[in-house]
Amino acid sequence: MRNIFVVLIACILFFACDDGDVITVDLNFDQALELCDNNTDSFTIYDLRSDPSESLALILDRSADDIAPFINPTPENTTTEIPLGGTNRFLYRTYNRDISGSGNSNELCNVVTPADLIIQENYEALGGTAFVTSTIVDDDNDGIPSENEDRGEADANGNFPNAIDTDDDGVPNYLDQDDDNDNVMTINELDDENLDENGNASFLDTDNDGEFNHLDTDDDGDMILTIEEDANGDKNPRNDFFIDSNGIDTFRYLTDEANESFESPGIVLTNMFTRVVTSTILIRNFNLEIISGDEIDFGTLENTILFQQEFEEED
Repeated sequence: MRNIFVVLIACILFFACDDGDVITVDLNFDQALELCDNNTDSFTIYDLRSDPSESLALILDRSADDIAPFINPTPENTTTEIPLGGTNRFLYRTYNRDISGSGNSNELCNVVTPADLIIQENYEALGGTAFVTSTIVDDDNDGIPSENEDRGEADANGNFPNAIDTDDDGVPNYLDQDDDNDNVMTINELDDENLDENGNASFLDTDNDGEFNHLDTDDDGDMILTIEEDANGDKNPRNDFFIDSNGIDTFRYLTDEANESFESPGIVLTNMFTRVVTSTILIRNFNLEIISGDEIDFGTLENTILFQQEFEEED
């Protein structure tokens, strides 16, 4: 029933009077939201429409440490509530011509507005609340959905205090690009040719020891750690090869026929990954001066965020 209600609200044509004129406003935008993040003081989440040229925009206050408006999933069955007013603003505008570009390259994101782009009507919500639900399938983009990386149950704040950290490096598996610290990234230790019923890569266990490769420090079971099968010492075992007895050129760390050990070069000191955050936004109890309503589905923002963490070199 709620979904039907939202659709009805979104499709209604709102009418209002301004100095005797009847103004028709249709808030049924395409709901594919985009982001301006090039302003150090605020984030602008926007939706555009042409013919006529219009925009809906949610402007959110930004602190110096904020890299994106939403970076973590909201706890299950909850939403983030953002009161509108002051530094958090919801606006409807019309323009004299279509606005070009996408993302930060959109004219709407320009620090200096193009001289030929004129705002014809500008209405700002006098109140209301934005309700945000953010979801993340794979926090560290390593090919394994976060819920399959033994992170345990979330607490009231959406954190996972009991998440497993296989390599004890202080980073739980669901946030770690290399779960076992063998210098082979987790995404490269999966079988992406044989997908499971959910379309995810399958786990590999090369030496059939009961430990999957991405959690196994000796992937081929030759009693030589994977990190010590790095012949050129560049912290990348995936460019060190060995021709086995069948004449196949394979990775040294994946064949027990390559049994020469090399000095460990140490672990990769950077944990870097991108995260895709999908956020749906509802605006409730808004009043845009000429338009008011109980709820509109503002849309969905899909944002890719780069995370980077540096480790200290071990003595």
